[in-house]
Amino acid sequence: MTDYTVAVCAAPNTGKTTLFNRLTGANQTVGNWPGVTVTKKTGHFRLNGHEVELVDLPGAYSLTPTSIEERVARDYLLQSPPDAVINIVDAGNLYRTLGLTLQLAMSGLPLVVAVNMMDEARKQGIEIDFAALQEHLGVPVVPISARTGEGIDELKRILREVLEGRVKEHPPHISFPPVLEEAVAELARKIEKRGPLEFDETFVALRLMEGGDAAQRILRRHPELADVAEEAQQRVAALAPALHADIPTTCAQCRFNAARGLVQEAVRLPSRRSRDLSEKLDTVLMHRWLGLPVFLLIMWAMFQGVFALGTPLQDALANGIAWLDGWLRASGPIQGLPAILQSLLLDGLLAGVGVVLSFLPIIVLFFFFLSLIEDSGYMARAAFLMDRLMHALRLDGKAFISLLLGYGCNVPAVMGTRILSSRHNRILAMLMIPFSLCSARLQVFLFLSAILFAPGVAPWVVFGLYVLSFVVIVLVGLLLRPFHFGEPEPFIMELPPYRLPLARTVLLRAWTEIRAFINRAATLIVLGVIAIWILTHLPPGVAPASPESLAGRIGHALAPVFEPLGIHWAETVSLFFGFIAKEILIGSLAVIYGTGDLAQTIAASITPLEGLSLMVFTLIYTPCVATLATIRSESASWKITLLSVALGLVLAWIFSFLIYQGGRLLGF
Repeated sequence: MTDYTVAVCAAPNTGKTTLFNRLTGANQTVGNWPGVTVTKKTGHFRLNGHEVELVDLPGAYSLTPTSIEERVARDYLLQSPPDAVINIVDAGNLYRTLGLTLQLAMSGLPLVVAVNMMDEARKQGIEIDFAALQEHLGVPVVPISARTGEGIDELKRILREVLEGRVKEHPPHISFPPVLEEAVAELARKIEKRGPLEFDETFVALRLMEGGDAAQRILRRHPELADVAEEAQQRVAALAPALHADIPTTCAQCRFNAARGLVQEAVRLPSRRSRDLSEKLDTVLMHRWLGLPVFLLIMWAMFQGVFALGTPLQDALANGIAWLDGWLRASGPIQGLPAILQSLLLDGLLAGVGVVLSFLPIIVLFFFFLSLIEDSGYMARAAFLMDRLMHALRLDGKAFISLLLGYGCNVPAVMGTRILSSRHNRILAMLMIPFSLCSARLQVFLFLSAILFAPGVAPWVVFGLYVLSFVVIVLVGLLLRPFHFGEPEPFIMELPPYRLPLARTVLLRAWTEIRAFINRAATLIVLGVIAIWILTHLPPGVAPASPESLAGRIGHALAPVFEPLGIHWAETVSLFFGFIAKEILIGSLAVIYGTGDLAQTIAASITPLEGLSLMVFTLIYTPCVATLATIRSESASWKITLLSVALGLVLAWIFSFLIYQGGRLLGF
């Protein structure tokens, strides 16, 4: 049973995740916030005999939201006020983080300010007057280093005192324009007369004057303030000519002024600051001409590392699944089952679990290397380097990373879209990623091109498919430009100093993503596999995937659609198997053709032009069920998932038609 709920609220790149992991360890759960795809992470730890639930709020610069993450943080604090809030600020750059701190301190919620990265600040010669910070903010201030554990025990002690009500806090005073300050004070007095609230009266008055969602959430908890909210809007209209700006903008300017003055009073910087390691590295990594080649080299190295290490692990898992399949088929209990039930359990469910497990090495290594890059501080710089190139597609630089990683595996690439700044960017990127030539498709293309084309031509065929993949991605981005999947947001990202990645953080991140992937995707993958099994094994008594099966009948029924592409019914059925995982496409052809010499049979049955059309269709058509399951879980929308399927099928038909019919016209 939870005794207290504590929220961690901070701007990005302040060490929030590191502190969260240090306090909770592996005792964490991950999901999505209701109604949005932003990850919700909660954990538990013991504090003086009490069970504390720690809620990791998304990174936010302000409680006046301009992004989905900031809206989630604000809504949580307004709708479900925690027993206390831990606000983390960056000791090396207090100014950029104190704006949020001042808002939290003004809210009246029990608050502890943790000044993080003190070890780095000391190395830079930065001195901080914590007594002055505490006096002006009106809340406890604790210096810590979440990476090393410095100050964590003191933070827990202060947090315990705050939760037990033994620390007297008072909201800081921020100077507003006189006309605004007078209006806020009058509204605050009226709010105070309505009874005690969870929040400070001045904070509530400002939220009511701000209007919109913030006011609505206040009124849901306190409908008795409806007349005060109406008066607040009347005052806003009257103040507009005098302020020359809206209320949120005016308040933000006042907070920044207060933060600047507080930094000047409480922070002492060294008189001369020589270039630190981050600045020296940036002269190369952010160089106008060298930056992009270095970035591509780093991403290539990560790509190679993921699949060089992941492929043997995938093979080992495949061998293990094959051994388990053989053992189960020979076991007495399984042999005692009806044949159709045996097929469902082994060819359906076991195959589905095998597909899920085959992705695990890639998922683990992907997030391991991604965590190394993120924790080192390089990811922000890579995003800046690619920002201009992605603007034409109404995306920011971070989207390029997800698109590039899709060439390894679409599943972790789609999962990686959560690093993007807005829902619009996430949805647009996850609709483009499935058109990248993943390693599973590459296996199919290497196999078919080696059979259908001469040794000197086959490599160019595969290279051409890579080029086509990039062309289709750009085309999809241009086609989707007029559509809005949520408001795109300005690309704002801090450039944190380079840091040595922390093993604890990297490993916990990998473990968290493994659990999240299995929980989100496994059920949908198994259901998809069962659906394919039904198509290929019914009605009873027919050979699997034969012309008499449901899949075979569908293949013949769709012949008028696929004949203009040069794709025969047998290949059409194999495309059904490719929906599970593209590698299965070759195995399904072997089953359908019923021969041990598959290469010779394919060469005799499919012309090079027909094979090229099939490969183009395989490249572009609907992604595998694991990718679709991940798109569904990340977007929280069946419409987006179905749009991904429709885009792939339509574009695949168009491109295959153009290649096949164009080739025939040219005499191939």
